[in-house]
Amino acid sequence: MNQTLKVYVAGKMRGHSGFANHTWRDEFLEELAKLTGLRFISFDPTRAQKNYDNLELVFGSDVHMIDQVDVVIVYVSDDISVGASQEILIAKYFKKPVIAYAPAGGHFNGGTKEVAGVLMTDYKHPFLFSTCDQVCGSISELAEALTNLDKLEVKALELIDKAKNKFAAQHSKAKLYEEHFIG
Repeated sequence: MNQTLKVYVAGKMRGHSGFANHTWRDEFLEELAKLTGLRFISFDPTRAQKNYDNLELVFGSDVHMIDQVDVVIVYVSDDISVGASQEILIAKYFKKPVIAYAPAGGHFNGGTKEVAGVLMTDYKHPFLFSTCDQVCGSISELAEALTNLDKLEVKALELIDKAKNKFAAQHSKAKLYEEHFIG
């Protein structure tokens, strides 16, 4: 395969990831290139000139880059950044495919988590699985998703209204939460 994809890689890496330095996005995409035969043009938010005296331009820089790419890959480490979660929704605004790499058994994909006093096994984070077009638990699964990008059903921001309406229908049948006053 000799296809070139424009890619925005969101997320941050920690020392345990194997991609633990400032150029982790390059190393991450090099590994994916080996696995897929694809070539990548990286739109790297850390390499953009940013003037933090104008926060709207800093935000605009990442928005512009996301608008330019073919796919957004989000590395969902156990300490995902607030920026990465926002970048998912920005990509949905532009109707861009979003593929999450959330390691299997981690905090967001298949791990054990206590929710409201109930211990859940094989926990899947609802925001991640509802907003991303595909969630991959391994780098090889991510590579396969990229080689089949044209077959991916891409969600757009309408996913929010769909979820709201589905919940509202269930909530009207059986009150699923209660409003309460404090103070």
